[in-house]
Amino acid sequence: MGKNKFKRKSGVSLEDRKKKLRELAKDDKKKDQKAKYSLDQLLDKAESCIDKFEYEMAQKFCQRGLEMEPDNVRALETSGALLIDLGNMEAAKQCFGRAVAVSPNEGYSKYMNLGQLFEGAQSVECFQKGIELMLKEKELREKAEVATACGDGVSACGGGDRDKKGGATDRMISEAYLSIAEIYMTDCCFDDGAEEKCRSNIEKAITEDETNPDALQLMASFLLSKEKNEEARESIKKSVSLWLPDYKASEQPEASTSDPIECSQSFESRLAAGKILIEVGEHELSIEVLETLLEENDEIVDVWYLIGWANHLLGEEGKDTARSYLLKAQKVYKKTRCEDEELFKHITELLEELGTGDDVMDSDLEPDTIEDAEENIDSDDEKEDMDH
Repeated sequence: MGKNKFKRKSGVSLEDRKKKLRELAKDDKKKDQKAKYSLDQLLDKAESCIDKFEYEMAQKFCQRGLEMEPDNVRALETSGALLIDLGNMEAAKQCFGRAVAVSPNEGYSKYMNLGQLFEGAQSVECFQKGIELMLKEKELREKAEVATACGDGVSACGGGDRDKKGGATDRMISEAYLSIAEIYMTDCCFDDGAEEKCRSNIEKAITEDETNPDALQLMASFLLSKEKNEEARESIKKSVSLWLPDYKASEQPEASTSDPIECSQSFESRLAAGKILIEVGEHELSIEVLETLLEENDEIVDVWYLIGWANHLLGEEGKDTARSYLLKAQKVYKKTRCEDEELFKHITELLEELGTGDDVMDSDLEPDTIEDAEENIDSDDEKEDMDH
């Protein structure tokens, strides 16, 4: 019998060849599956992964999408959003900047993102363009809704100019105006006409959404800076009235068996509101606002201090409560190793004014100096370890 003219490659067994063929078949199958996904499906998956903090997988979907269509605006914006979450701000600017170059007059979200990434005048320019597009979209949508109501059968989608996730709301436009106002309070505060531009943008924010607590609160802050305390008082009271009653009602046992609603105002916003209320003499309302913060985090020195100070300003009726909160502020200061010496000094001065009080035991008193507080940290920590 003659020799087989087909020779195997040296060192490659038949089993290895079968395994390689199976792997190639799997690769082909994966390629087929990839081809089955449309660009929008890939970006939907990317956005879903971003929402779930699965950034590595989101990155793969974004990359695949950009490979399919490098200048697709949605792919560029989704990639930009992912890069912001990953902390790569420069790359995010490039993605959003490319999206602007591709489609400069449609879609506001890329401008909103760039407004947050840039600073100063460049940021203002981005926000202004974004607002322009949001107002344009809103106008088209309202006209379409009127046409639909009149039976013309026109879609109320705003002529296809809406961003992927829906149209701009009054609150979104209001917040954009506030972003510009804050820039004129900070980065551009020395620009010509900065004060008037600041006030104008706050007023536009309120006009666009009268129920935006942040707009009324920023107006209160602006008015305080102009020493218009009475106007500031009315503005901050109206701001707080838009969210505090509902939040407090949700916490009542008889209100619902479900969990309390999440406060619509951020921790930082409520802390700022508490400070403004103290400045305009609304001490009791300030205490109500600040106490909502303790429910979220009871290790922030400023909160204990501000509630103590507000109670102190109430006079004799708040004396004992003020002492209690200020003593707690000292303890939290020591525990968190806070380094705000001026704050500690003021807390100590207030406690000296209030005296020890009959209801305060010697063991509750805090050290009178920062140095004493720091010296006692280690001994207190050792005592806590022994207790446990």
